[in-house]
Amino acid sequence: MKKTLVTGTLALCSLAAHAEYQQVNLTVFGMDCAPCAHAIHVSMKGIPGVDKVDVDLNTGLVIIKLAPDNSATMRQFNQAVEKNGFTHKDATVIARGKLTGTANAAFFEVTGTQDRFAVVPAATGIDIAALLGKTVTIAGVLPQAPKGKLTDTLRYNTITEAR
Repeated sequence: MKKTLVTGTLALCSLAAHAEYQQVNLTVFGMDCAPCAHAIHVSMKGIPGVDKVDVDLNTGLVIIKLAPDNSATMRQFNQAVEKNGFTHKDATVIARGKLTGTANAAFFEVTGTQDRFAVVPAATGIDIAALLGKTVTIAGVLPQAPKGKLTDTLRYNTITEAR
């Protein structure tokens, strides 16, 4: 009985732990030389939970892949850009978290962080009412926010129940 209880508890803990950013594609403005790209790469790799960073100097795109069960935040990514003297633009994210609120005022909470975004569909015809209160995987865009600020809106392209 104890073994079953422990196994069940561990299974529930592992389900709860799967709520995090999985990938962040961040456009960086002003990064125009190899040392600049290297500085961004090193700053991103210094964030706990970051698994892999690819920096494309030509497009200014920084692709950040994260390890499972991370607790990295968008504020950390933005600060890594700003401390190197650059400006972050829109970010495309894939993340897991909980969908809360109502069908007309839904929020996405990235568990393990304090990141919380009002969700707005990027296209019409997506009904999220059945997903409220559930853990979901969401792919969408976080619009650029003023320096030192974090956007409060996530325009999602896809949203599915996490399994």
